[in-house]
Amino acid sequence: MCIPGSLLGGMVGEWAGPKRLMLVLAPVLAFFCMSLHVASWKVIQRAGAAHAFLMGIRVIQSIIVAVLVPANTVYISEITDARNRGWLASLAEAWVTLGFLLCYLIGNYLHWYTAAWVLPLITTVPSFFCLLMAPETPPWLIRNGKIREAKFSLLQLRGSLVTAEKELKELRKCVRKGNDSWYHSLLLLKRKSNLIPLIISLLIVVLKELSGLSVMSIYIVRIFQLTGVGFNPFWSSFNVGLVRLVFNLIGSVLLHHLPRKFLLIGGALFSSVGTMAIGIFFFLQYKGCDLMQVIWLPLAGMIVYILGISAGVQPSSWVVATEILPGPVRSLGLGVSVTCYAISSFFVSKTFEDVQKILGLHGLFWSYTLGCLTNVLFVAFFVPETRGKSLEDIEKTWARSSESVQIKVPDEEIRFTQ
Repeated sequence: MCIPGSLLGGMVGEWAGPKRLMLVLAPVLAFFCMSLHVASWKVIQRAGAAHAFLMGIRVIQSIIVAVLVPANTVYISEITDARNRGWLASLAEAWVTLGFLLCYLIGNYLHWYTAAWVLPLITTVPSFFCLLMAPETPPWLIRNGKIREAKFSLLQLRGSLVTAEKELKELRKCVRKGNDSWYHSLLLLKRKSNLIPLIISLLIVVLKELSGLSVMSIYIVRIFQLTGVGFNPFWSSFNVGLVRLVFNLIGSVLLHHLPRKFLLIGGALFSSVGTMAIGIFFFLQYKGCDLMQVIWLPLAGMIVYILGISAGVQPSSWVVATEILPGPVRSLGLGVSVTCYAISSFFVSKTFEDVQKILGLHGLFWSYTLGCLTNVLFVAFFVPETRGKSLEDIEKTWARSSESVQIKVPDEEIRFTQ
């Protein structure tokens, strides 16, 4: 469901605006999360409809989340300035990790139908009320001809009239001539200056998934059970989730000070070491070796993997995948990238059992090592550095001079009162 949902999100996000789309769908998502509790009712269970009801709700939830992902990512990237965009955008990944951690923790102490009520109340509902006070993104407002609203939005975001006017002037220079509807964005994707960054964007998120990220998130309890070394699988999962959250926050800080490519390459290298170590443990287990001297290896390898993914690859990949997309195709292009991400995530997680039977657990994790190293080579040779550059500057690097037709907007005088 994430596959059609993310494409739809890219289209609707450009039509309705990222903020408006999130405001509409956040309460709907919270409602359906809380509706999971209905499956615990005796009348539903006696009718034998609990399983079908849960599956139906989960399908609806997945569509809503898939629609929200492009809007959320575009919104954060377009409201922040070049200096703060990296670490602020990467915080979204930290909140995702926090969500996993809350699921591990609450699920260990509460019934699932109680958790279905608690989780939206402490996550989605507060986010909705905070978003009510936030402005719409200035680039989207300008693309839709709302110059005055864009100027007030910039003033609210930057807090300085001089900075707001300067940024507005730069943004207006990058507005393309024509209709910036989702259909027009689709036509613009055929241009080389838009198609190349789109391909790079989707490959960034796809190669990230080929490192086994979905498997580590979904099957982490089962992986610890398969080690057979006496770890408590649930508390091991919680500890790994806690480490992941800490490294996500560290990664946000690093994005503010280090180049994006450095973090992507360094994180992928760390992840390759982690998957290699886990593969070695399962290889020794497969050969029937004495594991007493290496019982620490699976947990250590998992932590090293999480370090590389959470502090380097995961936050940096989504930031760069969004930054390199030109404005007129950013929402739709990110929708395409998220769709490819969903396909690769589904493929990697769905084939976990099958690949394990064919290659063994050691071969499975070594295949993730190969995915990490492939990501290193791709980033090193094909991904541009975006740190310290405005979205407009990044767009100009892709655009040809023949395509840089600007829309002429009268320089109306818009006064502010503070």
